[in-house]
Amino acid sequence: MDLPTVLEELYAGPPAEFTATRDARARRARAEGDRDLAARVAGLRRPTVPAWAVNLLVREHREEVERLLELGAAVREATAALAGPELRELSVQQHRVLAALRARAARLTRAAGVRLSPEAGEKVVQTLRAGMTGPAAADAVRSGLLVRPLEAVGLTDVEADVEGATALDAPARSAAPTPAGPAPRVVPPDELKARREEKAAREARRRELELRELREAVAAAREELAEAREEAGASAGDLTSARRRGDDLVRRQEDLRAQLDAVTEQLEAAAGTRRAAERTARAADERVARAERELERLRARLPD
Repeated sequence: MDLPTVLEELYAGPPAEFTATRDARARRARAEGDRDLAARVAGLRRPTVPAWAVNLLVREHREEVERLLELGAAVREATAALAGPELRELSVQQHRVLAALRARAARLTRAAGVRLSPEAGEKVVQTLRAGMTGPAAADAVRSGLLVRPLEAVGLTDVEADVEGATALDAPARSAAPTPAGPAPRVVPPDELKARREEKAAREARRRELELRELREAVAAAREELAEAREEAGASAGDLTSARRRGDDLVRRQEDLRAQLDAVTEQLEAAAGTRRAAERTARAADERVARAERELERLRARLPD
């Protein structure tokens, strides 16, 4: 067991399982005698849901994430060169790629059993946008080890703060790292023109892929809408069933009350009949007693 293996396991898995898995790996490292690894693993921080969603995107859709980070470098270059038309085109591309990645993040987290709330989805977009502000922020995003969302504070000369944003002090490098792009600088017009020509063919291919991603985003949104409608329908069905059961219970209660009233009347009638019979029996006992006394008196008068 080594640190990269543990990092991959922890930051690819759902946040709810992070603490238990981390503690188990730290105990294993201590049991194997690797105290340094145990200490480093024990100190790893659990990612928030938005940070974890971005980590999933990096693992499952690295090419699209890299495309977005490259767009960030291009935006910074165009901004430095005051290239208005190019900036507008890049902005359109940026919005399309961000929408597609947000939809992908929602699907990935849902497949892992976690529903990405609208607020968390906004933080995913915010983090991806922050990754476009400079090389350090881009490296933090592509590390796949984010523990908190990043915040974009500008695309011209202020890079997002990445201190404490990843699991390690220095972002982990992937097996096949891709260049983050040059730092913002003023680009001479002739060099900018050469770069535009160099990018023309690549951007044409990008547009086709971005269109597909946009369609996927629309499909994902429709899927979420269908799920919401299905849940609403199920809730309405549950409410109708509950109301029906409630009505049945009310009717049953009314029937039971009617039966109770009838039984009560019968018991009262039976009690009245019993009381009348008891009175009749007592009167008969008295008559018998009087008759016996009269018979004794007559017997006493007879001669011996």
